[in-house]
Amino acid sequence: MIKYCCFVWTKESILHPAVFWPKYRMGMMKLSALICVFLMFMVGNADENLSKRCRPTQSSVYDYRGHAVNAVDGNPDPNYSKSSCTATQNDMEPWWRADLLSSHKIHSIRITNRGDCCPQRLNGAEIRIGDSLDNNGNSNPKCATISSIGAGHSETFHCNGMPGRYVNIFIPRRREYLTLCEVEIFGNWERWVDC
Repeated sequence: MIKYCCFVWTKESILHPAVFWPKYRMGMMKLSALICVFLMFMVGNADENLSKRCRPTQSSVYDYRGHAVNAVDGNPDPNYSKSSCTATQNDMEPWWRADLLSSHKIHSIRITNRGDCCPQRLNGAEIRIGDSLDNNGNSNPKCATISSIGAGHSETFHCNGMPGRYVNIFIPRRREYLTLCEVEIFGNWERWVDC
C-alpha cells in the first residue's frame, strides 16, 4: 500500500464523505448549469401563442355575443352569430386589448376577420405593442397597420420581437365597429430564465 504519494482507494474510502461528496457536488453543479443553459435557450427562443393566457378587454361591447374574450377563445369561426367574434359599439376610435400579464417579445400576430359581414371595417386598424396604458394602450409603438383582410380570412403581421405587455388593435381617427374573430399573439418571454 502506497501511503506517501497518493490517496489509497479502497471500497470504504470511495464512499467516505471527504471523497464522495465534493465530487458529487461538483457533478450536480455541472448538471445544474447545463439545465440552466438549456432552459435559457428553450424559453428564450420558443414562440408560443401568448393569447391563450391573456386578459382581453375592449372599448365597448355590441351585444351579448361580442365579448373581448371571443378573440382568444381558440375558435376562429368567422361567423359572428356563432359567438366566436368580438364586436364593439360604433365607437370613435374603437379598440381591443390583450394584457399578457408581463412583458414579452412579440414576433407575430395572426388576426382572423369577420366572414359573414363587413370585412372592410378592419381596414386601417393599427396593431400597437408596449407597456403603457396611456390612451388605453393605443399610444404604444406601432407594429403594423392592417390595409385589409378578406372576409373570413386570417393575416399574419410580423412584429420582429417588439417588447410589451399590452397588444392593442384599434381603429384611429374614425367612428367604427371593431370586430375580431381570432387574435393569436406569438412571442416569448422578454427576460432570460433566472437560474
